[in-house]
Amino acid sequence: MRIIILIYCIFALNSVVFASISDYINSIEECSKNQSYKSFTSVIKGEASISDIEKQVIIDQEISDELNSPFIFTDLSNCIKIALEKNYNIKIYNQYKKEAYWLHKNAQFQLLPDIYYNFDIKNLEGRYLVGGIVTTTTHEVPIQSLTVLEWSTINQGKYFFLLAQTKNMFKSSVANLEFEKEKIIRDVVLEYYDVLEKKLEMEVQKVNLYDRLEQLKYTKARFDIGIGTFYDVKRAQAELAGAQQDYTTTINSLRLRQASLANVLGIDVLDAIYPFEITVDIRELVDSKLSIEDLYEQALESREDIKSKISEIEAYKALRSSNYTDIIPEITLAYQNGYVGTARQGLSAHNSLTFDIRAHLGKNLLMGTITKVKADNAVVKAKKNELIDLKRQVKENILNYYYDSLNALKKIEAAKVETEAADVSLDLSLANMKAGEATFIDVISSQNLKVHANINLIKNMIEYNKSQTKLLFEIGLISPDSVIKGYRQKFY
Repeated sequence: MRIIILIYCIFALNSVVFASISDYINSIEECSKNQSYKSFTSVIKGEASISDIEKQVIIDQEISDELNSPFIFTDLSNCIKIALEKNYNIKIYNQYKKEAYWLHKNAQFQLLPDIYYNFDIKNLEGRYLVGGIVTTTTHEVPIQSLTVLEWSTINQGKYFFLLAQTKNMFKSSVANLEFEKEKIIRDVVLEYYDVLEKKLEMEVQKVNLYDRLEQLKYTKARFDIGIGTFYDVKRAQAELAGAQQDYTTTINSLRLRQASLANVLGIDVLDAIYPFEITVDIRELVDSKLSIEDLYEQALESREDIKSKISEIEAYKALRSSNYTDIIPEITLAYQNGYVGTARQGLSAHNSLTFDIRAHLGKNLLMGTITKVKADNAVVKAKKNELIDLKRQVKENILNYYYDSLNALKKIEAAKVETEAADVSLDLSLANMKAGEATFIDVISSQNLKVHANINLIKNMIEYNKSQTKLLFEIGLISPDSVIKGYRQKFY
C-alpha cells in the first residue's frame, strides 16, 4: 500500500513540475514554429539537410526578429571605407591640419609690408605758448590725409624662425591626421571582429538551444515509457534554461557591439551592422619570419605619430631659437604720401620716407629673453623625452602582439583538436545512451564540451586576427589595403 502511495506522489509531483515550466517550453516551441524550428529540428535529427547559406538566412532572420532591429549587412572593407569618410575624429584632425596650413601661410606673408590709410582732423582753439615764450590766441583746424606703407624688414630675424616653426607644425598636423586614420582603421577592424565573434558565438548557442529542446523532449519521452529517470528530465530542463540564458546574454552583447562599431564608423548607433561572414578564417597580416627588432625598425621608419613628434620637436626648437633675435636691431622703412594742412590755409602735398633703426638689448634688461630661452629649452627636452617614451611603448606593444599572435596560433590548433573530439564524443554518447551503455549525464557533458569547443575555436581565431591587426598598426603599415590582405567575403 505504501509503495502505491509513493508512486502516486511521484506522479503528482511530476505533473506539478511540468506544469510550472510548461509556459517556458511552449513559448520556445511557439516562437520556433513561426521561424525555423522545424527546419533545424529536421537537420538535427538527420531527417533533412540544408545548405550553410540557407541555414545562415534562417538564423540571421531569427536573430534580427529577436532584437527587433533590421540588420544592415556589410563586410569589413566597406566598414573601413565608411569610417574614413564619416568618422568624426578624422573630421576633427582634418580641421587641425587646415588650421596649421593657414598659420604657415600666414607666416609666409609676414614678410610683406603693411599698408594703411590715415585721416586725422582736429579743432584747436585757445591760448598757446609759441616757442615757450610768446602767448598767442588761435583757432585752427589741422587736417592730415595720408597713405602709409610700412615695412619692418625681417622683424629682427623672427620671420625665419616663425616660418620654420609653422612649417614643422603643419608637417606634424599632417602626420597626426594620417595617424588618426590608421587608428580608425585599426579600431574598425577590432570592432568588426568583436561583432563577428558575437555573431558566430550566438549562432553556436542558437543551435545549442534547439539541441537542448530536442534533448528535453527525448528525455520526457523516455520517462513516459518508463526507461528514463525523473532526474534526467529535470537536468534537461535546467540545461535548456541555461542555454537560453547564455543565448540571451550573447545577443545583448551583440547589440552593444553593433552600437560601438556604428559609433566608430560615424553613423547612427541605432544602425545594426551585421557581418556577411558565415565563418572566420585566420589571416597573417605580418610576415612571421620577421623578428621583433625587424618590426621595430620598420615602425621607426613608418609610424606617423613618431614622424609627428619629430616635426613637433623641430617646431619648438625654432621657437626657442627665435628668442635670440631679441638682441638684433629692428629696422623699419616707412613711406607716407598724402596731404597735410589746415582748413583756413588749405592742404599741401606731403611725402616722406623714414628709415628707422632701433637697437635692443633683449627684453627686460636681457633677463626676459634669457628666462624665455630656458623655458622653451625645457619644453624641447620634454618633447624629446616624449619621443623616447613613445618609441619604448611602440617596442613593448610590438613584443606583446607578436607573442599574442604566436600564442593564438597554438591555441587554434588545440581548439581544432578539441572541436573534432567534442563532435565525436557527442555522437558516441548519444549512441551509447540509446544502447543503454551511457547515461544522460554523459550526453549533457558531451553537449557542453561541444558548445565550449566551438565557441573557443571562434574566440581563438578572432584573437589571432585581432593580434595581427594590432601588430600591423604598431609597425605603421596599416592601411585599407594591407588590413584586408587575404580577406575573403563569405556572404549570400
